[in-house]
Amino acid sequence: MAIQTSNFSNIQALIVDDMPVQQSTLRGHLTMLGIAKVDVASNAEDATRLIKQRSYNLVLCDYNLNQKTDGQQLLEFLRDNSLLTADCLFFMITAESSYASVASATEHHPDAYLLKPTTAADIGDRLQVQLEKRAALLPISQKQSKDDLPGVLSECDKLLAQQNRWFMQALQIKGQTLLKLGKNDEAKSVYLAALEKRPELVWAQLGLARAHKAAGQFEEAKKLAQQIIQSREGEKNVAAYDVVAEALEAQGDPQAAMWVLRDAATIVPSARRQRVAGESAYRNGDLDTAKTMLQKATKATRGSVVAQVQDTLLLAQAMVDLGESADAVKVLKDATPANQTNPTFANVALAIQAQAEAKAGRPEEARKLLDKARASMRSGRADFASVALAKAELMSGNVEAGLELLSSTVSADHENPRIKQMVANTLRETGHEDKVGDIVEGGTALLESKVQDARKLFRDSQIDEAVRAIENAVQTYPENTGVLLQAAQLNCMALRLKKAYNTEMIDRVQLYLTRLEKLMPANDRVVMMRRYFRETLNALEALPAQA
Repeated sequence: MAIQTSNFSNIQALIVDDMPVQQSTLRGHLTMLGIAKVDVASNAEDATRLIKQRSYNLVLCDYNLNQKTDGQQLLEFLRDNSLLTADCLFFMITAESSYASVASATEHHPDAYLLKPTTAADIGDRLQVQLEKRAALLPISQKQSKDDLPGVLSECDKLLAQQNRWFMQALQIKGQTLLKLGKNDEAKSVYLAALEKRPELVWAQLGLARAHKAAGQFEEAKKLAQQIIQSREGEKNVAAYDVVAEALEAQGDPQAAMWVLRDAATIVPSARRQRVAGESAYRNGDLDTAKTMLQKATKATRGSVVAQVQDTLLLAQAMVDLGESADAVKVLKDATPANQTNPTFANVALAIQAQAEAKAGRPEEARKLLDKARASMRSGRADFASVALAKAELMSGNVEAGLELLSSTVSADHENPRIKQMVANTLRETGHEDKVGDIVEGGTALLESKVQDARKLFRDSQIDEAVRAIENAVQTYPENTGVLLQAAQLNCMALRLKKAYNTEMIDRVQLYLTRLEKLMPANDRVVMMRRYFRETLNALEALPAQA
């Protein structure tokens, strides 16, 4: 082809490759395309540092970096942490023809992939297509960057009206945006419209399944997602496995969800998939599977930018629970140099080591470690760290302290089924199975009574008293997702009834929703509450016109 340079001259590019010869070759290709602003990184760590420092329009990354982090792991890390700007294209370069199936099955796939040996013409062709796509979708992406979801829908409709080659892309974005807005029925209509044109579209089938799940129609969601998994086009689509697992968990069957997640980790044995399956197996008491999965995850990410301390900590905990205390301590000590500046790792590791010493019959050593863990950890949160500390207390004979900590852990997020699973398992494993009802069910009932008291005040038209009651619960349990959802809803209901634009209450609801989105990312209930809040604001803004 005749290489065009005028379209590419303003592009800032980054080459990520561990081979100097390949770096030079790729830089030469980009120069031929008129791209003069080029940086080079030899590994994922350097690439991440550069991406944090400046904005790139194009990243050319080798799949096999011969480093601790491969190209796919780097892409996932950058996307998960929102380090790539919306207009940055990520091209993967690989010698493996099988990469296409790998990329299509993962949560994050590149904008394009190029097989070696790559030429300037190859890069130019892909770049031209992607730039044309970016230009066509620019009005949409500008609204997305401002989180203007109604604006995104408007721009999608404008593009859809043109009936051009970007029609399906606009339809896909519209469906995703409707789901984010909690408009599940409208999202279903969009996905059904896409499937009428092309029944084999996996993204439309998956979107339809997600819309049913978000609407609480779990059986239909499972059926649709299972159809994807059983098809030739979607058999490796791990997102479909997630829909099935999430629907099963919502229906109160976490063990069945675990088996689905195990299957997904077999189909796509990435560190992410092994981590998710390992965590699920641990919560469900399948310690051998948890150990196997977490060992794979820690091995695959050791020394990498995508490594997570939770993998190592949960692996060590599973080993202690299996009676492999010496191996657990070794795992923690081996991981200490890489995590010495991470307080979470150090504190939880102390609690797990205290358990190991208690199991080994060394109570004095266990006590010393427990004293350090207790002094440095923030207890009473709905997290693995609190459960690990409580287990250490119980195993060291501090029964009252351990039970009190587990009770406060349940109260910290009484609607969280995963926390309640771990608390119940801890009680059984430490010989306190008779306390499961009191701790788990009792803690849940206590918080439910606080919520119901506030709602009763509201029903009795004591609006201010109801809001104060739920606000007091938020003050006591600031990370309790059930309480936060109720607080957001009651404040919105109060705003509607009073028909007054109360800035303080509106700011509170926004704070609660932000906190919820951090605690429960992409959760359907949070999406619906966000929708209710938007509708409340719209109703308030319409009041002057009505007057």
